[in-house]
Amino acid sequence: MIPVASGDRRPARTPRRLAALLALALLIAGGLLQSCYVNPATGKEQISLVSENQEIQMGRQSDQAIIAELGLYPDSAWQQYVRTLGLSLAAVSERPDLPWTFRVVDDPTVNAFALPGGFIYVTRGMLYHAENEAELAGVIGHEIGHVTARHSVDQITKQQIAQIGLAGATLIEPDIEKYGQLINTGLGLLFLKFSRDDEKQADDLGLRYMYRDGYDPRQMDDIFVMLDRISQTSNSRIPDWLSTHPNPADRVQRIQRQIDTLKGDFSTRKINRDEYLRRLQGVVYGNDPRDGYFDGTTFNHPGLKFRFDFPEGWQTLNQRQAVIGASQQQDAVIQITMSTKTTASDAAREFFSQQGISSQVAEPLTLNGLDGIVGDFTAQTEKANLSGRALFVKYGNSIYQLLGYTTTASWPAYKTAITTSLRTFSRLTDPAILSVEPRRVEIVKTDRTMTLAEFNQRYPSTTTLDYLAIINQVQTTDQIPAGTFLKRVTGKKVGN
Repeated sequence: MIPVASGDRRPARTPRRLAALLALALLIAGGLLQSCYVNPATGKEQISLVSENQEIQMGRQSDQAIIAELGLYPDSAWQQYVRTLGLSLAAVSERPDLPWTFRVVDDPTVNAFALPGGFIYVTRGMLYHAENEAELAGVIGHEIGHVTARHSVDQITKQQIAQIGLAGATLIEPDIEKYGQLINTGLGLLFLKFSRDDEKQADDLGLRYMYRDGYDPRQMDDIFVMLDRISQTSNSRIPDWLSTHPNPADRVQRIQRQIDTLKGDFSTRKINRDEYLRRLQGVVYGNDPRDGYFDGTTFNHPGLKFRFDFPEGWQTLNQRQAVIGASQQQDAVIQITMSTKTTASDAAREFFSQQGISSQVAEPLTLNGLDGIVGDFTAQTEKANLSGRALFVKYGNSIYQLLGYTTTASWPAYKTAITTSLRTFSRLTDPAILSVEPRRVEIVKTDRTMTLAEFNQRYPSTTTLDYLAIINQVQTTDQIPAGTFLKRVTGKKVGN
């Protein structure tokens, strides 16, 4: 939209603005903008720059990036269960013939998301926060709604029209320096933000699909109540969920009004609580320490058997493809990734030969008994000139790439901290750390009426009582009847 200046005067049309308007007109006149189509889920006419085949291709390409970046939960029974549930819901949607794909990603956050073309993802954390199959159906139905209403495609079209061009499958490059490669640009579709109207519409469609598939629609309310409770905790694990989604309390009221308009006896509809909870037995709870964890600023990776010390006071993050530390001022970075090369010299040659990188002579080194190559470098970027140190180490059958860098102006201030930290990469030999196991969900059937507080005294959990109440969707003082399945968390919490 062209902004209106004060006094309701429009700004003069500059040659650049006129050129942009002319380009858009030519695109439309030339047929590059597809004609209006009727959205299958909403019945409304819309303009789209993306065909269904392109939509599917975008989703398929980003699907591979998501698998690489987030990883799939290694439980074939859960993967098949979510796939079967998702396909049943998709079959009653307005786009049943899409190549629907449903996956469980190995992440403890409470989340679900969708990509164009029918690619739907549910996190491991969402599984054990849901209380029954009907709740999970509501979550998956919501994500199906984003696809059937083509919300991603709509956002892409709006961006492309604004930019007067076609962007292709990689739509938004994360705001990071290219030499760090902290985030796979194939995940760009995840950075698209749906509007609150889109989210409301997805709620409506999710309710529609779960109702069509025979589920009790009242269970959708409980998911929003649970999300609201999590959002109010100090250690909320909902990344971006509430930033674009309507307030959970408002969502409950909206959905309840729609449920009130539905006809029929809900008491005979599917909930499948006990069957669902039995499936949760043994599901990994929280972060899996075998995939690496922080103890202060020390990073231990029992699975790969290495350890590393970041500078004191730095903020740290463990991703599947990178371990990252950032200075308190967010102006210096250290990261650990794996190279695709088979030797340290090849990995170093690939890095230092990148366009825009200048380096001093890379030298061999022995680092805590491991062979490697190290060299300082400078790099020119669009935002700033960078300086840093790159270290490549062979350990086992892998080549580890360790980078520490900041702006050239700040390099003298950070050089000692970065170079000292890089030299801490070493074998992990502590048997206690090597043998750590993740916490897990255990399902217990109560043998008498009790409160959750009493349950926790009898069957202690390694999470707080308040959070135990959230994952069981009860209050700590509620009287819970005998014969009720409840979740508890077993195992020792490891790391930060």
